[in-house]
Amino acid sequence: MFSSVKSVALSGINGIITSVEADIRNGLPSFNMVGFLSTQVRESGERVRAAILNSGFCLEPKRILVNMSPADIKKDGTSFDLAVAVSVLAASLALDQDYLMETAFAGELSLNGEVKSVNGVLPMVCAAKEAGLKRFILPNPNYREAKLVDGIEIIGASSLLEVLELVQKKAERGMFLEEAEYIEQDKKLPDFSEVHGQDGIKRALEIAVSGMHNILMIGQAGSGKSMLASRIPSVMPPMSREESLEVTKIYSISGLLDEGRGLIETRPFRAPHNSISLPALAGGGSKIRAGEISLAHNGVLFLDELPEFNRQTIEILRQPLEEKKITIGRVNGTATYPADFLLAAAMNPCKCGFYPDRKLCHCNDIQIKNYLSRVSRPLIDRFDIVTEVKRISFESIFNKQEKEVESSKDIRKRVCNARDIQEERFKNEKIHFNSQMDSKMTDEFCKIDSKTKTLLEEAYKNINLSLRGYYRVLKVARTIADTREKREVTELEVAEAIHYREMIERFWG
Repeated sequence: MFSSVKSVALSGINGIITSVEADIRNGLPSFNMVGFLSTQVRESGERVRAAILNSGFCLEPKRILVNMSPADIKKDGTSFDLAVAVSVLAASLALDQDYLMETAFAGELSLNGEVKSVNGVLPMVCAAKEAGLKRFILPNPNYREAKLVDGIEIIGASSLLEVLELVQKKAERGMFLEEAEYIEQDKKLPDFSEVHGQDGIKRALEIAVSGMHNILMIGQAGSGKSMLASRIPSVMPPMSREESLEVTKIYSISGLLDEGRGLIETRPFRAPHNSISLPALAGGGSKIRAGEISLAHNGVLFLDELPEFNRQTIEILRQPLEEKKITIGRVNGTATYPADFLLAAAMNPCKCGFYPDRKLCHCNDIQIKNYLSRVSRPLIDRFDIVTEVKRISFESIFNKQEKEVESSKDIRKRVCNARDIQEERFKNEKIHFNSQMDSKMTDEFCKIDSKTKTLLEEAYKNINLSLRGYYRVLKVARTIADTREKREVTELEVAEAIHYREMIERFWG
């Protein structure tokens, strides 16, 4: 007796349709599973056998073989339990194969036959829809997440017995709790109206968000660098549905999606501690998982106290910053995760944090140089905007009620307007932001006059601009012009962009 049902294996954030085949025949009683399986999947054999028996079904003492195809794809996790159980029961009970071949199954089974939630349901359902399957049967707690995908019937179930009843009756709906209380979708973001003073830094952050330019803030401890960075998501445009689905997929696979939660609509803000390991930042491990740079996809990755990070760890950022994705290779296979994020970083200018104020800073030149050299120049060169954060004046603390402070909502309006200008500019290109322009596009969209050319030439010589730095200045100047709704890049915009680069020469020159 033979049967086959569909399930989905995961590779990165993509799902791969997997056929779970069961063959039952006479012979010594056994339950074997093959098909490039991880230890977790192999262990499911005993779990499935107990779940079937405790659900009231009888397994005859025969030779049972379960194969998962394609055999060259590693199968991992507990999500295959339900498909294995249904496949074995379908072979025993001779269920309708036509109905089963149009249906995908995913879920972990407890020993009493309860169907428990699993990670990665969203990409599984997306893969099933793309493969032309008509329905997906999965655990009730994953129902709301799965319903984010249109065009495929989602059926929730709470037990193996319920699943078999649904299959035998060819039900069009499962039993799920629509009235259940779900996790609140979005939390209120910190607002820039709570930050008093620091107008220059707010301006730099607005430019960085408008053109997706990486930004580094240098300043004394307690000057407000972390507070400013935490408010960056509040001025970023809302995510499109496609962006939200991508982010939700990553969090679903990583097991970070709260049970009962649907679409993630708030842009991620990830701020890993400086003790983070390389696999935790980039992704990987014995079981390939997304790292912080992928969890920050479509949002912000904030590295506080940048020189305190392991140098080898943060050097891994250089390639993802250029390619907007990361491919992780292991013996058992490879996985590619998206990594398109805004990099924001903060650091003190020296070990004590007070340089260049020589009244307070007691570090000597060698100590300062050694501290700054913890961050390589090639990585620093990938920051389009480097700006100094100074402590606000004493008067600003007590006069904060007298001056109206701009809110994140006001800043976001200007950011969205600048983004719309860029979308129109690049409608025939494969990019969306000024920071993504190559040298040819930069020359085309950032035409400058003779005065501006002279200014750039002086900067190229005086602040030791590299070729990469030269083009980054022009990209930032293009974004500044967009925030002012100007068609041409003038000397004024280039001068401001140069100002955001000269800090590199000041500290690392």
